[in-house]
Amino acid sequence: MKRILFFLPVMIALFSIISFESCQSTKSATATKMLQFNFEKGKGYDYEMMMDIDQKVMGQPMKMGMSTYYSMDVTEDDGIMKTLTTRFDRFKMDMNVAGMDMTVDTDKKATADDDKNPMQMMNRIFGAIKGQQFTMKINKEGKVEEVSGFKEMAGAIADSMQLDEKERAEMIAKFNQQFNENGIKGQFERVLYIFPNKEVKVGDSWEKSTSVTGQMAGKYKSTYTVKEIEGDMVTLEEKTKIEGEAEGSDMDGKVSGILVVDSKSGLVVNADQDVVIEIKKNGQSIVLNAKNKIRGKVR
Repeated sequence: MKRILFFLPVMIALFSIISFESCQSTKSATATKMLQFNFEKGKGYDYEMMMDIDQKVMGQPMKMGMSTYYSMDVTEDDGIMKTLTTRFDRFKMDMNVAGMDMTVDTDKKATADDDKNPMQMMNRIFGAIKGQQFTMKINKEGKVEEVSGFKEMAGAIADSMQLDEKERAEMIAKFNQQFNENGIKGQFERVLYIFPNKEVKVGDSWEKSTSVTGQMAGKYKSTYTVKEIEGDMVTLEEKTKIEGEAEGSDMDGKVSGILVVDSKSGLVVNADQDVVIEIKKNGQSIVLNAKNKIRGKVR
């Protein structure tokens, strides 16, 4: 009995060391992983992209939250480029401007009161977007080489809403402001154009440059650094400098974030980014603070 009691603490200590070393082995500082965009043909991938914006415009607070849900299926792969058919599953936007609340949600059913709502057209457009598809061609670095399908999408949505000629033109104009091929290209490149297309290890860094249109239009120069490799998951730190492109305004900003990427597929499983942008125009300054979240999964 005394002998058992003597050896028990030794065995516990030994088990702890072995367990600790086993855990450590999954986070090896010498591990390398091939890091490229490698979605598999025949499989589906879903992304949820969320943005919360907090800013002041002419002294008035404005808050906005946007969530977009995409389903992506790899339909072609020629070894260089992958073709993805992408579907809008849901779009949701909440705004609070000077104490006024506005909501757009593709999952919200229209009511009779919508006819009196100044955002009626916007709600109808977003409601018709749900289920619409477009196509992207993406290379191994995650660069979106081509986006197509938005002109056809705008026409199909206008047809489904049974609009007269004037309303149709108005609807297509509003649609093109929010959803267009260049805007989608920039949005997805901020998520996907992050890969060096080579073996990486902890400490490795590389740069990528993208251009974004829309609310936060500008040139984004990003540096990605491998912070950790655990199994197939590679954790990247992002440091991005933003420079404005709009005429008559001076804009700069930065993005700092952490991304967790599945090295087998290139799926961004999880990303959290903090964005700070300052825009100066006509002697006025607007500071925009935003938090981006990305969640990805294999379907």
